[in-house]
Amino acid sequence: MSIPFDDPTDRYPRDAVAWLRFVEEAGGKGIRAALFQTSAQGEPLTFCFTRMDARDPSLGQSVNGRLTALPALAKSLFRATSISPALLLGLADEIPARMFADDLRVKLPSCLVRPIDPIVYNGPESIGSRNENSQRLLWATEQPVRVSDAHRVLDDLMERDDPFEPFDRVTECISEAFEHQQVWGLVNVSGLTTVVSLFPPAERTRHTATSLMRTQQGIRESKPLSRPREPSDLRLAERLWAILAAPQQRSPSGRDIQLKWPGELMPFQEDGVRALLDMERLLLADDMGLGKTIQAVAAMRILRTRREVDSCLVVAPAGVLDQWRREIAKWAPELSAIIIRGPAADRSWQWSAERDVTLVSYDTLRSDFGHNSQSPVMRTWDIVVADEAQRIKNRNDTSNALKGLRRVRSWALTGTPIENHEEELASILEFVDHDAKSSPKRYSQGPELLKRHRELQLRRKKSDVLEDLPPKQVTKLTIDLHPRQRASYDKAEQDGIIYLKSLGAEVGIVHVLELIVRLKQICNADPKTGESSKLNDINDRIMQLSAQGHKALIFSQYTSDTSGVAAAARYLREFDPLTLTGDMPQHERTAVIDRFKTSNEHKVMVLSLRAGGLGLNLQEASYVFHLDRWWNPAVERQAEDRSHRIGQTVKVNVIKYSCSGTIEERIDQILERKQDLFDQLIDDVSLDLSTQLSREELFGLFGLDR
Repeated sequence: MSIPFDDPTDRYPRDAVAWLRFVEEAGGKGIRAALFQTSAQGEPLTFCFTRMDARDPSLGQSVNGRLTALPALAKSLFRATSISPALLLGLADEIPARMFADDLRVKLPSCLVRPIDPIVYNGPESIGSRNENSQRLLWATEQPVRVSDAHRVLDDLMERDDPFEPFDRVTECISEAFEHQQVWGLVNVSGLTTVVSLFPPAERTRHTATSLMRTQQGIRESKPLSRPREPSDLRLAERLWAILAAPQQRSPSGRDIQLKWPGELMPFQEDGVRALLDMERLLLADDMGLGKTIQAVAAMRILRTRREVDSCLVVAPAGVLDQWRREIAKWAPELSAIIIRGPAADRSWQWSAERDVTLVSYDTLRSDFGHNSQSPVMRTWDIVVADEAQRIKNRNDTSNALKGLRRVRSWALTGTPIENHEEELASILEFVDHDAKSSPKRYSQGPELLKRHRELQLRRKKSDVLEDLPPKQVTKLTIDLHPRQRASYDKAEQDGIIYLKSLGAEVGIVHVLELIVRLKQICNADPKTGESSKLNDINDRIMQLSAQGHKALIFSQYTSDTSGVAAAARYLREFDPLTLTGDMPQHERTAVIDRFKTSNEHKVMVLSLRAGGLGLNLQEASYVFHLDRWWNPAVERQAEDRSHRIGQTVKVNVIKYSCSGTIEERIDQILERKQDLFDQLIDDVSLDLSTQLSREELFGLFGLDR
């Protein structure tokens, strides 16, 4: 084969290392292959990957069949690269011992890495000894001579703390890439091998995607795709390149390094970074949309550069983990990051991977947390960040796992440290006010809690620090139900009250809440006729707004096709709406958000309140509609502030609907009274109707005496 990978001439750089991996999918569904090329110092040069489906005839039906497929996959990868490396490495438990020399006939020094224990290295000729305490390189070709490029590169490689960690980067990158819907669709074709190549950031504008396709007649190279790469493709490439970036090489004089930033931090953000640097315990409670994530990333970068921290753990809702990694790649590009997710077997090696920043969801942390001191989860973390820290407002298994982590610094980020009552603030402060030298704190409402709260909380409001941020105008709109919608509502309410009364002494709060939900859904849309006075009004408004170039977000706490997200999307189909709900895989959510931000075809996005109310930046929308009212006003404001945040250039208009003469009006009156009470403690608080309304208030909604 006359291809650059095998070219023995000096026309190509000879200081590169090629890392070849084959990863078998769970259940034997297929094989993923990747070729990663780096400098001897670990800096990424090129990356390409492919997949072979188990149904492919060439894969065979046995272990031998798998082995015969590996050379074909490797050849496809070799043809996709333009660099001829000095050294080729693979893992001994993935590649047959003689594949490099016999099957591939590679004309460069190649060897297999067999991990045993910590590395003992005394030059290339010493590797392959019988020392059971060393990490052996099993040479598949002749060992490089002392004056060769391969010998020099291997020496440079072995000077690194962890010479073979690029294999881990390959595994993580493959996992991330195959979560992308477009990638999966491209490579998941039986009988067709498509190689996807990732180019360095500086070269992306000079390349288009090139596919290598294997058919029954052989292998042929396709023409480059003529269309430019979509913005979503570029964002995926940025995420993958962030994973492949070499771990930070620390300087002995870290405090003297002049860091370059991709943008200018605002004065209040600089103050926030200083507070995070100076305080090991901090509740950063800035108003939503003021860049708490950026402040935390900047502080971690500075501390890491100063060599004051080694390990950072960020615990956040699953839906914002990718955003965290994007912000790290942008604001701290030299820091490596990994997201803990996937099957338990994958999470095991992910926890063990040496990365500057580890990202994990609250649910995954709860599942993987244990008191086994040998578990990598139970290491001592230099920094633990609890993002959207209201997730630990209750004392449960999730908050206990977070509080049980061994750590030096505890940072909590949330714009709503209280949603319902003081006990929630107490739970959050129990995480923040952590001292490894003393027993865990236990707070309860009272003067001591409020005093400590004032000492540990840093909070700034938008109105105080963003003079140029356009205003947010909130309008409460009360409209009448359509006649048939009113008939359905009245019948449901009357039947519901009769049923509640029939229960007698057995009636409980849960029965009342079930009736409330049923009536609220009818206020959204009549389940029988589909009529909706709210959606009619929204339709008329968006008709005018879209003509003026505006985009809109529509939030509902329901997702059903009769009264929630699906129903609204169907009703507004002429505006080509996008939908985002909690049951969508993460890669689909990311694709939807990218399309809304970059395409003018989609004027509307309909979101479930819980899935769309956290961690999104959607400044492209200037109108926000609340189809129904949530129990918790702070959750509504979190949703609105997906649009009303730094980067917004026009006034944000928020419209909250309620239907006259219905349960919605009665609930809104109670929420306003309750809000005044909590505003005395923290200016951005809320409440949960199901837990905060008294029994008398709940039953009073329907004229029942309890």
